[in-house]
Amino acid sequence: MDGLEAPLPGPFRPRGVGMRKRWVILFSVLTGLGAASGSAPAWERGAWSTLIRAYTYRDLLAEGDTVWCATGEAGLLRYQPSDSSFIAINREPGGLASNSLTTLLRDRSGRLWVGTLGAGASRLSADGTKWDVVNRFDGLPSDSVTAFAARGDSLLIGTPRGIALWTGTEIQGALPDGFNPSPFTNGSDWITGIAIHGDSAWVSTRLGVYRSQFSQGLTTWTSEAGIESFAFENIVTDDTTLIALWGNAPLSHAFDTPGPWSLATNVAGGGTIPNAVRIYQDQGKLLLTTEQGFFVWNSNMKYWVKVTNQFASVRNDDHRSFALTVDRNGRFFAAEQDGLRERVGNPDLWTLRAPAGPPGNDILNLALDGKRLWVNTFAEGIGRLDDRGWRNWPFDVRCAPGCDTTLYAPNYAFALLVDRRSKKWFGCWGTVIDVYDDSLPTPHVTHHLYQPDDVLPDGGRYTCAWASAADSSGGRWFGMDTNNRDVCCPARGLHYFDLGGNLFQAFTPDSSSVRDNIVRALTVDRSGRLWVGYLTKGIDYFDLIPNRPDSLPQPHTVAGTERLGVAGLVARGDTVWAFHGTELVAYRRTNGDRIVSYSLGAGVGQGAVNPLAVGRDGTVWVGTTNGIREVVPGSGSVQAFDLLNSPLASEDVRAIQVEPSGVVWIGTSLGLNRYDPGYRPPPPPPVPQLKVTVYPNPAWLSSIGIGIKLTGNATSYSGEIYDLQGRRLRRFSGVGNQGFVWDGYTEQGHLARPGIYFLRVQSGGKSASSRLILLR
Repeated sequence: MDGLEAPLPGPFRPRGVGMRKRWVILFSVLTGLGAASGSAPAWERGAWSTLIRAYTYRDLLAEGDTVWCATGEAGLLRYQPSDSSFIAINREPGGLASNSLTTLLRDRSGRLWVGTLGAGASRLSADGTKWDVVNRFDGLPSDSVTAFAARGDSLLIGTPRGIALWTGTEIQGALPDGFNPSPFTNGSDWITGIAIHGDSAWVSTRLGVYRSQFSQGLTTWTSEAGIESFAFENIVTDDTTLIALWGNAPLSHAFDTPGPWSLATNVAGGGTIPNAVRIYQDQGKLLLTTEQGFFVWNSNMKYWVKVTNQFASVRNDDHRSFALTVDRNGRFFAAEQDGLRERVGNPDLWTLRAPAGPPGNDILNLALDGKRLWVNTFAEGIGRLDDRGWRNWPFDVRCAPGCDTTLYAPNYAFALLVDRRSKKWFGCWGTVIDVYDDSLPTPHVTHHLYQPDDVLPDGGRYTCAWASAADSSGGRWFGMDTNNRDVCCPARGLHYFDLGGNLFQAFTPDSSSVRDNIVRALTVDRSGRLWVGYLTKGIDYFDLIPNRPDSLPQPHTVAGTERLGVAGLVARGDTVWAFHGTELVAYRRTNGDRIVSYSLGAGVGQGAVNPLAVGRDGTVWVGTTNGIREVVPGSGSVQAFDLLNSPLASEDVRAIQVEPSGVVWIGTSLGLNRYDPGYRPPPPPPVPQLKVTVYPNPAWLSSIGIGIKLTGNATSYSGEIYDLQGRRLRRFSGVGNQGFVWDGYTEQGHLARPGIYFLRVQSGGKSASSRLILLR
């Protein structure tokens, strides 16, 4: 195949469904809402899995044997006190709309509403099987949701740009409406909280509190006197009192009682509360987190009762600010970055339950060691995932002098190499190159520490390893960078560690044939050549001299690459793959000739240490700033996975590794993903009668087409679109609820005309039809 490796046949090609900007059809058991059967770990169930560390808990909702946790980065967590287990529900097309959540509410019909930052309000059906979304397309003033409050079947939804009324089936209206002056006359439409009591509704904003009545259609909002210039963070209510949080002080006002708002800071037994941080409303109780403990409001006595003084919330640090809730039995739950705390009895006893996860989400590098996955992060530590779960070495936790059984300081970990003896090498910038050997019952770690700068000038540069590769003689090569490039200190080119694990030689442009100080990619081909990719000077390959690691011969520079920045190199068979610019290029191993190139449509991210991998079947995987690209050599196609068609934690992909089975691990700036291209979902459960809804309907045509979606009582749909003459215009398959089924174009690429069309939909052996009207 002209130098390209032929794809392997049979079971070594675990191919998934080909797609280019299409909906993936493999989401049906992505993470699930309950534990799947079988003994496989949670991350091995389904085609896609998302693994994110939860740092920020913004809201909790306790009901029955479930505590729902709205996190700021890890999606929705479901904790079950009966077995102390967590289930993660993460963003995916047709599912939860975002991993960055804000607030929770269970409505009267049993649906769970989940507010997001930037993706509207997600809703989980009462039976827990289907998601849909309410967003700006439906009439929300903004796609960021800050607050919910329910009255019967209606909901008020707060956003940074005003408030909307959901009637149970649709958004009836929003304020400001875009035409008339804002009713929030103090100057801020940013809704921070909503409280409802009887016929009245109150909203807190960044400039004051307002009141309106449902009986008057919520058209007129009156500013509460005396607090017009106050920036409020939330407002809550029980049966007698309103409390709004202003900075670190709660203010209270009794219902329908004239007079000013007053400070609500008194504590049972005397004194005042510590500085308040957050306020919540659950089970008819008003809950307060402070800089020294939690409190619950006593409406009769008009003071706060201490729940505990064990836990301090930190203002202006979301990671250290507690979310707080209480269940109907009076059991308290609180959560911050260390996990979920459950009060288990009196005296003041609490248990800590921490959901498993990677060391952090700002991932720089990945490496496979058999069935183990190693993860490097920028400033969150180093982690290892195996069948037993996660083992993490936290950032800035240094071992004591003389220790040799753990990592010295897992900080700023860029380079990550599993060598031919299965020793793990970590380049922790500015501190150490650690070598972790877990072949013995007690691991042994060799710390390559460098002398202080007054003895070895800028010794920290010796640890700034970026790229890595192992050669056939047992040597280890590291491409170096620098943590002080713009000030004083150039990178140190190429470092070689010998079979004994010692730094044997450093090759820099001023003392060797290496052409650049900064090396961003390394690979060793099957003939033993060392390929080097530079930050700004393209690709060289070296015919290494046997038994002479102290000397590099003159390089062969790959023609046409002399001024390119190289992000990745992987040698496979007679091909060397390179990622530079926005191209994936295959070079001939024997002479460096260019064989073929693929345009990726996106380049490499700033922290992408290891964005290129090749599977056993020959498939090439590339991480870009716009998701990942899958290239099957010889096919000529580039398949794209991004936020629109996959559950990627982020489109900023920094590292990729492929297991021998074909499973792909993806490290991003916001978390870790696992993708199994060979996974096949079980058939969807049959439905007695297929029911579908197509929307928007009618739909308005434009020059760029339309966006027709489908939802129904099944989980996956296929079908066709027909005109009135019975001509098929387009097919679709593998579409989930809220998935796109038609962009308004025919299979021949022509834009449909205004008129009436029909959709025939199939799922689980059942079929249904729906009429669609297109207008211009």
